[in-house]
Amino acid sequence: MADTPSCALYAGLKSLGRINNGNAAQILMAGNARYGGRLISERLTVPSFISREIVHAKPGDLSEPLFAPFEQSARQILNLIMQNRGSDPQSLSKVAKRYMESCVPDMQDALTNCGVDGMLFRNGVERIETTDDSDIKDRLYIHLIFFIVTGCLGDPARAIEYTESFVSDQMLSTLGTVETTVTSFFSTTARPTGDVRLGLLRVVGNSARPPLRPLTTDPVGSIIGSLTGDGNAITDVDSDVSRQHLRIWFQDGRWLAQGLDSTNGSFLISGVDRCRQPIELPRRDRPANFANTPVEIHNGDTLCLGATTRFLVIRITD
Repeated sequence: MADTPSCALYAGLKSLGRINNGNAAQILMAGNARYGGRLISERLTVPSFISREIVHAKPGDLSEPLFAPFEQSARQILNLIMQNRGSDPQSLSKVAKRYMESCVPDMQDALTNCGVDGMLFRNGVERIETTDDSDIKDRLYIHLIFFIVTGCLGDPARAIEYTESFVSDQMLSTLGTVETTVTSFFSTTARPTGDVRLGLLRVVGNSARPPLRPLTTDPVGSIIGSLTGDGNAITDVDSDVSRQHLRIWFQDGRWLAQGLDSTNGSFLISGVDRCRQPIELPRRDRPANFANTPVEIHNGDTLCLGATTRFLVIRITD
């Protein structure tokens, strides 16, 4: 297992296109930038420097100006992949499959191991899969940009920003949220009200998926979303959840939840009587005069975002 996002990147490029660390570093680094008082192009001739300072770099060790333009690097990497693996749609589909099955989980794990939100990377990958462009080559190119920025900087939030800007400016597309229809709901046992400290526990099917995520009492609150990089963000969500979907905050002794103009909406299942209460209707069903009023949440309630993302509200005791 790769111990840093940079390690996951270089291992992934080797797996995807048989690109060794030296060649990858030559492509990714800006040769005219200076590192340690010397030009990087001079230091890239030393294998131990590549391994120690670049491949095994930790998040934040290497700043963005040390790298070549990421879209340029991704294009060169893609060309090498096509040269070594084949450029026909079937060959590229095999590369994409390997990326999704091997490189994505490795990068997510490496980010998590370094204390970075790996879910944010996974959500970005899923969002790229929903882009309007159906051409396998273009989609793989976008994936490579996102993969490279994440690996080089160890910062999936910056990678999302960079990739989205490129897609919007150069490919006239967006990393939007796909509309879904709610077809199933999770039911749980009622719990008492009167909460002080609350946390959210993700529920998938009828099983809980730890950890319990405490909600902050900071006035800004906690944001649940697929592509939000806020320090108090909760990003363990499915692909139909918007980038910033729902805000939860503590005010005047009450916990409140409010929609953030999400695509697929949110609702609450009461832990007392199992009644469903809309927090924010899906955008397609939202009337022009929809009042986006905060909804109070309690211990035992279930928050439902989009079609399948469920969180059980749990009281935290000292």
